Amino acid sequence: MADAETPNAAAAAGGGGGGELLVWPWTGILATATTTNTSADAVNTLSVHAEHHFAGVPTTALHETAAGDDGDGHHHHHFLLLHFGKSWSGLRHAISLRARFAGAGRREWLRRRRRPIAGVVHGWPAGEDDLRAGDGGAVVGRFLREAGGEARSAEGVEREEMRVAAKLGAIAGELERRVEFLEAKCEEIAGAAKKTAAYSDWLNGELQEEDLEISSLRLPSREYKCDDAQTLHENHKQEMEAIYAKLHQLEKQLKQRQALEFTVQQLNKKIQAGESLTKEDHEHIYNIMVCLRTIVDEEQEMLVDSCAELMKRLRTNCDELQEYRQELMKGFENTTITGHTIIGIKRMGELDERPFHLACKRKHRDNDSEGKAARLITYWQKEMKKPSWHPFTTIQVDGEDKEVVDENDPKLRQLCIDYGDSVCNAVKSAMAELNEYNSRGRCAKNELWNFREGRKATTREVVKYISDQLKFNKQ
Repeated sequence: MADAETPNAAAAAGGGGGGELLVWPWTGILATATTTNTSADAVNTLSVHAEHHFAGVPTTALHETAAGDDGDGHHHHHFLLLHFGKSWSGLRHAISLRARFAGAGRREWLRRRRRPIAGVVHGWPAGEDDLRAGDGGAVVGRFLREAGGEARSAEGVEREEMRVAAKLGAIAGELERRVEFLEAKCEEIAGAAKKTAAYSDWLNGELQEEDLEISSLRLPSREYKCDDAQTLHENHKQEMEAIYAKLHQLEKQLKQRQALEFTVQQLNKKIQAGESLTKEDHEHIYNIMVCLRTIVDEEQEMLVDSCAELMKRLRTNCDELQEYRQELMKGFENTTITGHTIIGIKRMGELDERPFHLACKRKHRDNDSEGKAARLITYWQKEMKKPSWHPFTTIQVDGEDKEVVDENDPKLRQLCIDYGDSVCNAVKSAMAELNEYNSRGRCAKNELWNFREGRKATTREVVKYISDQLKFNKQ
Protein backbone atom coordinates (compact mmCIF):
# COMPACT_ATOMS: atom_id res chain seq x y z
CA MET A 1 0.00 0.00 0.00
CA ALA A 2 3.01 2.25 0.41
CA ASP A 3 6.20 2.27 -1.57
CA ALA A 4 8.51 -0.60 -0.73
CA GLU A 5 11.23 1.96 0.01
CA THR A 6 11.83 2.63 3.71
CA PRO A 7 12.01 6.18 5.11
CA ASN A 8 15.62 5.72 6.17
CA ALA A 9 16.55 4.53 2.68
CA ALA A 10 14.73 7.48 1.15
CA ALA A 11 16.44 9.92 3.47
CA ALA A 12 19.84 8.36 2.93
CA ALA A 13 19.44 8.61 -0.84
CA GLY A 14 19.30 12.39 -0.54
CA GLY A 15 21.65 12.79 2.38
CA GLY A 16 18.94 13.88 4.82
CA GLY A 17 18.14 12.77 8.35
CA GLY A 18 15.00 10.84 9.02
CA GLY A 19 14.19 13.07 12.03
CA GLU A 20 14.26 16.34 10.06
CA LEU A 21 10.92 18.14 9.78
CA LEU A 22 9.91 18.57 6.14
CA VAL A 23 6.64 19.70 4.59
CA TRP A 24 4.25 16.80 3.97
CA PRO A 25 2.98 16.13 1.31
CA TRP A 26 6.62 16.28 0.25
CA THR A 27 7.40 19.53 -1.57
CA GLY A 28 10.44 21.01 -3.29
CA ILE A 29 11.13 24.72 -3.84
CA LEU A 30 12.93 26.35 -6.76
CA ALA A 31 13.57 30.10 -6.39
CA THR A 32 15.12 32.97 -8.32
CA ALA A 33 15.05 36.76 -7.96
CA THR A 34 14.98 39.60 -10.49
CA THR A 35 15.19 43.38 -10.29
CA THR A 36 12.36 43.77 -12.78
CA ASN A 37 8.99 42.10 -12.93
CA THR A 38 9.88 39.67 -15.70
CA SER A 39 7.60 36.93 -14.38
CA ALA A 40 7.30 35.04 -17.65
CA ASP A 41 11.09 34.75 -18.09
CA ALA A 42 11.64 33.81 -14.45
CA VAL A 43 8.89 31.17 -14.45
CA ASN A 44 10.24 29.77 -17.70
CA THR A 45 13.74 29.50 -16.19
CA LEU A 46 12.39 27.67 -13.14
CA SER A 47 10.20 25.41 -15.31
CA VAL A 48 13.21 24.40 -17.41
CA HIS A 49 15.08 23.32 -14.26
CA ALA A 50 12.02 21.46 -12.95
CA GLU A 51 11.48 19.63 -16.22
CA HIS A 52 15.16 18.75 -16.45
CA HIS A 53 15.39 17.24 -12.97
CA PHE A 54 11.80 16.08 -12.31
CA ALA A 55 9.89 15.68 -15.55
CA GLY A 56 6.15 15.30 -15.12
CA VAL A 57 5.98 16.47 -11.48
CA PRO A 58 3.05 18.90 -10.85
CA THR A 59 4.18 22.47 -10.09
CA THR A 60 2.80 25.77 -8.76
CA ALA A 61 4.34 29.17 -9.64
CA LEU A 62 4.35 31.94 -6.97
CA HIS A 63 5.62 35.53 -6.93
CA GLU A 64 6.25 38.23 -4.34
CA THR A 65 7.89 41.65 -4.21
CA ALA A 66 10.51 42.66 -1.61
CA ALA A 67 12.52 45.80 -0.91
CA GLY A 68 16.25 45.86 -1.73
CA ASP A 69 19.01 46.20 0.86
CA ASP A 70 20.31 49.58 -0.37
CA GLY A 71 16.95 51.21 -0.95
CA ASP A 72 17.47 50.82 -4.67
CA GLY A 73 13.88 49.80 -5.40
CA HIS A 74 12.10 46.48 -5.15
CA HIS A 75 13.18 43.01 -6.10
CA HIS A 76 10.89 40.30 -7.40
CA HIS A 77 11.08 36.81 -5.91
CA HIS A 78 9.84 33.96 -8.07
CA PHE A 79 9.14 30.48 -6.71
CA LEU A 80 8.18 27.18 -8.32
CA LEU A 81 6.83 24.57 -5.91
CA LEU A 82 7.35 20.92 -6.87
CA HIS A 83 4.59 18.65 -5.56
CA PHE A 84 6.16 15.21 -5.00
CA GLY A 85 3.14 13.68 -3.23
CA LYS A 86 3.05 11.49 -0.11
CA SER A 87 5.11 8.46 -1.14
CA TRP A 88 8.63 7.54 -0.04
CA SER A 89 9.89 8.12 -3.57
CA GLY A 90 8.47 11.64 -3.28
CA LEU A 91 10.50 12.14 -0.10
CA ARG A 92 13.61 10.90 -1.88
CA HIS A 93 13.05 13.37 -4.73
CA ALA A 94 12.52 16.25 -2.30
CA ILE A 95 15.71 15.51 -0.36
CA SER A 96 17.70 15.08 -3.58
CA LEU A 97 17.30 18.83 -4.21
CA ARG A 98 20.12 19.42 -1.72
CA ALA A 99 22.58 17.50 -3.86
CA ARG A 100 21.25 18.93 -7.12
CA PHE A 101 21.54 22.50 -5.85
CA ALA A 102 24.64 22.20 -3.66
CA GLY A 103 25.86 25.72 -2.93
CA ALA A 104 22.55 27.19 -4.04
CA GLY A 105 20.17 26.02 -1.34
CA ARG A 106 17.91 27.79 1.13
CA ARG A 107 20.75 29.33 3.13
CA GLU A 108 22.30 30.89 0.01
CA TRP A 109 18.89 32.08 -1.12
CA LEU A 110 18.25 33.90 2.16
CA ARG A 111 21.67 35.56 1.88
CA ARG A 112 21.38 36.65 -1.76
CA ARG A 113 17.67 37.26 -2.30
CA ARG A 114 17.99 41.06 -1.79
CA ARG A 115 21.00 41.24 -4.13
CA PRO A 116 19.94 38.92 -6.91
CA ILE A 117 22.25 37.58 -9.57
CA ALA A 118 20.43 37.22 -12.87
CA GLY A 119 19.73 33.65 -13.92
CA VAL A 120 20.79 31.99 -10.62
CA VAL A 121 18.31 29.33 -9.49
CA HIS A 122 18.18 28.03 -5.91
CA GLY A 123 16.56 24.80 -4.81
CA TRP A 124 15.84 22.97 -1.55
CA PRO A 125 13.26 20.66 0.06
CA ALA A 126 10.46 22.58 1.78
CA GLY A 127 10.89 22.38 5.53
CA GLU A 128 9.35 23.67 8.74
CA ASP A 129 10.95 27.12 8.27
CA ASP A 130 9.32 27.47 4.85
CA LEU A 131 5.94 26.46 6.25
CA ARG A 132 6.14 29.24 8.85
CA ALA A 133 8.07 31.69 6.63
CA GLY A 134 7.49 35.43 6.94
CA ASP A 135 9.61 37.95 5.05
CA GLY A 136 11.35 36.61 1.94
CA GLY A 137 9.06 33.64 1.48
CA ALA A 138 5.72 34.64 2.99
CA VAL A 139 3.87 33.73 -0.18
CA VAL A 140 5.35 30.21 -0.05
CA GLY A 141 4.47 29.69 3.60
CA ARG A 142 0.96 30.99 3.08
CA PHE A 143 0.43 28.66 0.10
CA LEU A 144 1.78 25.62 1.97
CA ARG A 145 -0.42 26.30 4.99
CA GLU A 146 -3.55 26.85 2.90
CA ALA A 147 -2.82 23.64 0.97
CA GLY A 148 -2.83 21.70 4.25
CA GLY A 149 0.92 21.15 4.48
CA GLU A 150 2.30 19.75 7.73
CA ALA A 151 5.78 19.67 9.21
CA ARG A 152 6.51 15.96 9.61
CA SER A 153 9.50 13.71 9.89
CA ALA A 154 10.00 10.55 7.88
CA GLU A 155 9.85 8.52 11.10
CA GLY A 156 6.57 10.20 12.04
CA VAL A 157 5.04 9.37 8.69
CA GLU A 158 6.25 5.78 8.97
CA ARG A 159 4.77 5.43 12.46
CA GLU A 160 1.44 6.75 11.20
CA GLU A 161 1.46 4.32 8.28
CA MET A 162 2.29 1.44 10.62
CA ARG A 163 -0.59 2.47 12.89
CA VAL A 164 -2.98 2.60 9.92
CA ALA A 165 -1.63 -0.72 8.62
CA ALA A 166 -2.19 -2.35 12.02
CA LYS A 167 -5.74 -0.98 12.14
CA LEU A 168 -6.40 -2.19 8.60
CA GLY A 169 -4.97 -5.57 9.53
CA ALA A 170 -7.42 -5.91 12.39
CA ILE A 171 -10.28 -4.80 10.14
CA ALA A 172 -9.09 -7.15 7.39
CA GLY A 173 -9.09 -10.15 9.71
CA GLU A 174 -12.57 -9.38 10.97
CA LEU A 175 -13.83 -8.64 7.46
CA GLU A 176 -12.41 -11.86 6.09
CA ARG A 177 -14.34 -13.79 8.71
CA ARG A 178 -17.51 -11.78 8.13
CA VAL A 179 -17.23 -12.07 4.35
CA GLU A 180 -17.00 -15.86 4.59
CA PHE A 181 -19.96 -15.86 6.99
CA LEU A 182 -22.03 -13.57 4.76
CA GLU A 183 -21.24 -15.51 1.61
CA ALA A 184 -22.27 -18.75 3.31
CA LYS A 185 -25.47 -17.09 4.49
CA CYS A 186 -26.16 -15.72 1.02
CA GLU A 187 -25.84 -19.21 -0.44
CA GLU A 188 -28.06 -20.58 2.31
CA ILE A 189 -30.69 -17.88 1.74
CA ALA A 190 -30.59 -18.33 -2.03
CA GLY A 191 -31.11 -22.07 -1.62
CA ALA A 192 -33.88 -21.56 0.92
CA ALA A 193 -35.62 -19.00 -1.29
CA LYS A 194 -35.48 -21.43 -4.21
CA LYS A 195 -36.92 -24.24 -2.11
CA THR A 196 -39.58 -21.89 -0.73
CA ALA A 197 -40.66 -20.88 -4.24
CA ALA A 198 -40.86 -24.54 -5.32
CA TYR A 199 -42.77 -25.49 -2.19
CA SER A 200 -45.16 -22.57 -2.66
CA ASP A 201 -45.90 -23.74 -6.21
CA TRP A 202 -46.52 -27.25 -4.90
CA LEU A 203 -48.89 -25.96 -2.22
CA ASN A 204 -50.88 -24.00 -4.79
CA GLY A 205 -51.23 -27.17 -6.85
CA GLU A 206 -52.38 -29.09 -3.78
CA LEU A 207 -54.96 -26.44 -2.94
CA GLN A 208 -56.40 -26.55 -6.43
CA GLU A 209 -56.72 -30.34 -6.23
CA GLU A 210 -58.36 -30.08 -2.80
CA ASP A 211 -60.86 -27.54 -4.15
CA LEU A 212 -61.85 -30.03 -6.83
CA GLU A 213 -62.18 -32.85 -4.31
CA ILE A 214 -64.19 -30.71 -1.91
CA SER A 215 -66.52 -29.72 -4.72
CA SER A 216 -66.94 -33.37 -5.64
CA LEU A 217 -68.08 -34.16 -2.09
CA ARG A 218 -70.96 -31.73 -2.38
CA LEU A 219 -73.11 -34.28 -4.14
CA PRO A 220 -75.99 -32.90 -6.16
CA SER A 221 -79.37 -33.75 -4.74
CA ARG A 222 -80.37 -35.55 -7.89
CA GLU A 223 -77.78 -38.30 -7.16
CA TYR A 224 -79.71 -39.16 -4.01
CA LYS A 225 -82.65 -39.88 -6.23
CA CYS A 226 -80.70 -42.28 -8.37
CA ASP A 227 -82.64 -45.47 -9.06
CA ASP A 228 -79.51 -47.59 -9.01
CA ALA A 229 -78.49 -47.66 -5.31
CA GLN A 230 -75.73 -50.17 -5.96
CA THR A 231 -74.07 -47.88 -8.52
CA LEU A 232 -74.24 -44.98 -6.09
CA HIS A 233 -72.69 -47.12 -3.38
CA GLU A 234 -69.81 -48.12 -5.65
CA ASN A 235 -69.26 -44.51 -6.64
CA HIS A 236 -69.13 -43.49 -3.00
CA LYS A 237 -66.71 -46.29 -2.25
CA GLN A 238 -64.33 -45.19 -5.02
CA GLU A 239 -64.57 -41.57 -3.92
CA MET A 240 -63.72 -42.44 -0.31
CA GLU A 241 -60.77 -44.60 -1.31
CA ALA A 242 -59.34 -41.68 -3.28
CA ILE A 243 -60.05 -39.25 -0.43
CA TYR A 244 -58.47 -41.63 2.08
CA ALA A 245 -55.30 -41.93 0.01
CA LYS A 246 -55.09 -38.17 -0.38
CA LEU A 247 -55.78 -37.49 3.28
CA HIS A 248 -53.19 -40.05 4.29
CA GLN A 249 -50.58 -38.29 2.10
CA LEU A 250 -51.43 -34.80 3.41
CA GLU A 251 -51.50 -35.81 7.06
CA LYS A 252 -47.95 -37.11 6.76
CA GLN A 253 -46.72 -33.87 5.21
CA LEU A 254 -48.60 -31.54 7.58
CA LYS A 255 -48.11 -33.67 10.72
CA GLN A 256 -51.82 -34.16 11.41
CA ARG A 257 -51.66 -38.01 11.28
CA GLN A 258 -53.62 -39.11 14.33
CA ALA A 259 -56.73 -36.94 14.06
CA LEU A 260 -57.19 -37.24 10.31
CA GLU A 261 -56.28 -40.94 10.10
CA PHE A 262 -58.74 -41.86 12.84
CA THR A 263 -61.60 -40.07 11.09
CA VAL A 264 -60.82 -41.60 7.71
CA GLN A 265 -60.55 -45.09 9.25
CA GLN A 266 -63.98 -44.72 10.82
CA LEU A 267 -65.45 -43.78 7.46
CA ASN A 268 -63.62 -46.61 5.74
CA LYS A 269 -65.09 -49.14 8.16
CA LYS A 270 -68.54 -48.07 7.12
CA ILE A 271 -67.68 -48.59 3.45
CA GLN A 272 -66.20 -52.05 4.11
CA ALA A 273 -69.31 -53.00 6.06
CA GLY A 274 -71.40 -52.09 3.06
CA GLU A 275 -73.05 -49.15 4.75
CA SER A 276 -74.09 -46.14 2.73
CA LEU A 277 -72.57 -42.82 3.74
CA THR A 278 -75.04 -40.47 5.29
CA LYS A 279 -75.33 -36.78 4.68
CA GLU A 280 -73.64 -36.22 8.05
CA ASP A 281 -70.70 -38.36 6.90
CA HIS A 282 -70.31 -36.22 3.80
CA GLU A 283 -70.49 -33.06 5.91
CA HIS A 284 -67.90 -34.54 8.25
CA ILE A 285 -65.57 -35.22 5.32
CA TYR A 286 -66.18 -31.72 3.99
CA ASN A 287 -65.28 -30.19 7.38
CA ILE A 288 -62.09 -32.24 7.43
CA MET A 289 -61.13 -30.90 4.02
CA VAL A 290 -61.88 -27.32 5.12
CA CYS A 291 -59.69 -27.87 8.18
CA LEU A 292 -56.98 -29.28 5.96
CA ARG A 293 -57.26 -26.27 3.65
CA THR A 294 -56.83 -23.99 6.65
CA ILE A 295 -53.72 -25.90 7.72
CA VAL A 296 -52.26 -25.64 4.23
CA ASP A 297 -53.02 -21.88 4.12
CA GLU A 298 -51.32 -21.38 7.47
CA GLU A 299 -48.32 -23.38 6.31
CA GLN A 300 -48.12 -21.34 3.13
CA GLU A 301 -48.37 -18.09 5.08
CA MET A 302 -45.64 -19.28 7.42
CA LEU A 303 -43.43 -20.12 4.45
CA VAL A 304 -44.09 -16.72 2.87
CA ASP A 305 -43.21 -15.00 6.16
CA SER A 306 -40.10 -17.15 6.41
CA CYS A 307 -39.11 -16.20 2.88
CA ALA A 308 -39.70 -12.51 3.70
CA GLU A 309 -37.53 -12.87 6.79
CA LEU A 310 -34.81 -14.50 4.73
CA MET A 311 -34.94 -11.65 2.22
CA LYS A 312 -34.81 -9.13 5.07
CA ARG A 313 -31.73 -10.86 6.46
CA LEU A 314 -30.23 -10.83 2.99
CA ARG A 315 -30.77 -7.07 2.71
CA THR A 316 -29.34 -6.57 6.20
CA ASN A 317 -26.27 -8.62 5.33
CA CYS A 318 -25.86 -6.66 2.09
CA ASP A 319 -26.10 -3.41 4.08
CA GLU A 320 -23.44 -4.69 6.48
CA LEU A 321 -21.26 -5.61 3.54
CA GLN A 322 -21.62 -2.06 2.19
CA GLU A 323 -20.66 -0.66 5.61
CA TYR A 324 -17.53 -2.80 5.59
CA ARG A 325 -16.68 -1.52 2.09
CA GLN A 326 -17.06 2.04 3.37
CA GLU A 327 -14.64 1.25 6.21
CA LEU A 328 -12.20 -0.21 3.69
CA MET A 329 -12.49 2.94 1.56
CA LYS A 330 -11.49 5.07 4.56
CA GLY A 331 -8.34 2.98 4.90
CA PHE A 332 -7.45 3.56 1.25
CA GLU A 333 -8.21 7.32 1.13
CA ASN A 334 -4.62 8.45 1.73
CA THR A 335 -3.09 5.81 -0.52
CA THR A 336 -1.21 7.22 -3.50
CA ILE A 337 -2.36 5.80 -6.85
CA THR A 338 0.57 4.92 -9.13
CA GLY A 339 1.03 2.90 -12.29
CA HIS A 340 1.74 -0.16 -10.12
CA THR A 341 -1.34 0.15 -7.87
CA ILE A 342 -3.51 -2.98 -7.85
CA ILE A 343 -6.31 -2.07 -5.43
CA GLY A 344 -7.25 1.49 -4.53
CA ILE A 345 -9.87 4.25 -4.65
CA LYS A 346 -11.27 5.38 -8.00
CA ARG A 347 -13.48 8.44 -8.29
CA MET A 348 -16.40 7.17 -10.35
CA GLY A 349 -17.71 9.89 -12.66
CA GLU A 350 -14.57 12.05 -12.44
CA LEU A 351 -13.02 13.23 -15.69
CA ASP A 352 -9.66 11.79 -16.72
CA GLU A 353 -7.74 15.03 -17.37
CA ARG A 354 -4.80 13.53 -19.27
CA PRO A 355 -6.53 13.31 -22.68
CA PHE A 356 -7.53 16.99 -22.38
CA HIS A 357 -3.95 18.13 -21.75
CA LEU A 358 -2.56 16.02 -24.58
CA ALA A 359 -5.24 17.18 -27.02
CA CYS A 360 -4.71 20.86 -26.15
CA LYS A 361 -0.95 20.50 -26.55
CA ARG A 362 -1.47 19.07 -30.04
CA LYS A 363 -4.06 21.64 -31.04
CA HIS A 364 -2.73 24.84 -29.47
CA ARG A 365 0.96 24.01 -29.17
CA ASP A 366 2.67 26.92 -27.34
CA ASN A 367 -0.43 29.11 -27.19
CA ASP A 368 -1.28 28.60 -23.47
CA SER A 369 -2.22 24.96 -23.99
CA GLU A 370 -2.28 24.18 -20.26
CA GLY A 371 -4.60 27.08 -19.51
CA LYS A 372 -6.94 26.12 -22.33
CA ALA A 373 -6.94 22.51 -21.16
CA ALA A 374 -7.85 23.62 -17.63
CA ARG A 375 -10.71 25.78 -18.94
CA LEU A 376 -11.95 22.97 -21.18
CA ILE A 377 -11.93 20.52 -18.26
CA THR A 378 -13.82 23.00 -16.04
CA TYR A 379 -16.41 23.56 -18.78
CA TRP A 380 -17.12 19.85 -19.21
CA GLN A 381 -17.20 19.24 -15.47
CA LYS A 382 -20.01 21.81 -15.23
CA GLU A 383 -21.70 20.51 -18.38
CA MET A 384 -21.82 16.96 -17.02
CA LYS A 385 -23.68 18.12 -13.89
CA LYS A 386 -26.50 19.80 -15.83
CA PRO A 387 -29.73 17.76 -15.44
CA SER A 388 -30.96 19.18 -18.77
CA TRP A 389 -28.22 17.32 -20.64
CA HIS A 390 -29.10 13.63 -20.93
CA PRO A 391 -26.83 12.03 -23.56
CA PHE A 392 -28.20 8.52 -23.10
CA THR A 393 -30.24 6.06 -25.12
CA THR A 394 -31.87 2.73 -24.24
CA ILE A 395 -30.85 -0.53 -25.92
CA GLN A 396 -31.75 -4.18 -25.42
CA VAL A 397 -29.09 -6.36 -23.77
CA ASP A 398 -29.97 -10.02 -23.15
CA GLY A 399 -33.65 -9.14 -23.37
CA GLU A 400 -33.43 -6.30 -20.83
CA ASP A 401 -33.41 -2.52 -21.29
CA LYS A 402 -30.04 -0.89 -20.61
CA GLU A 403 -29.21 2.82 -20.70
CA VAL A 404 -25.95 3.66 -22.50
CA VAL A 405 -24.25 6.84 -23.74
CA ASP A 406 -25.72 8.04 -27.03
CA GLU A 407 -22.97 8.03 -29.67
CA ASN A 408 -25.00 10.48 -31.78
CA ASP A 409 -25.41 13.14 -29.10
CA PRO A 410 -24.65 16.52 -30.81
CA LYS A 411 -22.40 17.84 -28.01
CA LEU A 412 -20.33 14.67 -27.90
CA ARG A 413 -20.00 14.56 -31.68
CA GLN A 414 -18.81 18.17 -31.77
CA LEU A 415 -16.34 17.50 -28.94
CA CYS A 416 -14.96 14.54 -30.92
CA ILE A 417 -14.56 16.73 -34.01
CA ASP A 418 -12.83 19.52 -32.06
CA TYR A 419 -10.52 17.51 -29.79
CA GLY A 420 -10.53 13.88 -30.93
CA ASP A 421 -11.75 10.49 -29.75
CA SER A 422 -9.67 10.32 -26.55
CA VAL A 423 -11.24 13.47 -25.05
CA CYS A 424 -14.73 12.42 -26.18
CA ASN A 425 -14.24 8.93 -24.70
CA ALA A 426 -13.12 10.45 -21.39
CA VAL A 427 -16.41 12.39 -21.17
CA LYS A 428 -18.44 9.32 -22.24
CA SER A 429 -16.76 7.14 -19.62
CA ALA A 430 -17.32 9.71 -16.86
CA MET A 431 -20.98 10.16 -17.86
CA ALA A 432 -21.56 6.39 -17.90
CA GLU A 433 -20.09 6.12 -14.40
CA LEU A 434 -22.20 9.05 -13.13
CA ASN A 435 -25.33 7.47 -14.59
CA GLU A 436 -24.54 4.18 -12.87
CA TYR A 437 -23.39 5.47 -9.47
CA ASN A 438 -25.23 8.78 -9.00
CA SER A 439 -27.67 9.48 -11.83
CA ARG A 440 -29.65 12.10 -9.89
CA GLY A 441 -26.94 14.12 -8.16
CA ARG A 442 -24.32 13.56 -10.89
CA CYS A 443 -21.48 13.85 -8.37
CA ALA A 444 -18.37 11.68 -8.37
CA LYS A 445 -18.32 8.86 -5.80
CA ASN A 446 -15.51 6.77 -4.37
CA GLU A 447 -15.30 3.10 -5.32
CA LEU A 448 -12.86 0.35 -4.45
CA TRP A 449 -11.26 -0.44 -7.79
CA ASN A 450 -9.15 -3.23 -9.25
CA PHE A 451 -6.78 -1.16 -11.41
CA ARG A 452 -5.08 -4.24 -12.83
CA GLU A 453 -8.32 -5.57 -14.34
CA GLY A 454 -10.10 -2.23 -14.80
CA ARG A 455 -13.25 -3.09 -12.78
CA LYS A 456 -14.89 -2.75 -9.38
CA ALA A 457 -12.95 -4.70 -6.75
CA THR A 458 -14.83 -7.34 -4.77
CA THR A 459 -14.70 -7.23 -0.98
CA ARG A 460 -12.85 -10.56 -0.95
CA GLU A 461 -10.20 -9.12 -3.32
CA VAL A 462 -9.73 -6.06 -1.11
CA VAL A 463 -9.38 -8.12 2.06
CA LYS A 464 -6.92 -10.49 0.38
CA TYR A 465 -4.91 -7.53 -0.96
CA ILE A 466 -4.66 -5.99 2.51
CA SER A 467 -3.62 -9.33 4.02
CA ASP A 468 -0.95 -9.83 1.34
CA GLN A 469 0.40 -6.30 1.93
CA LEU A 470 0.59 -6.88 5.68
CA LYS A 471 2.45 -10.17 5.16
CA PHE A 472 4.84 -8.43 2.75
CA ASN A 473 5.50 -5.58 5.21
CA LYS A 474 6.23 -8.07 8.01
CA GLN A 475 8.91 -9.70 5.86
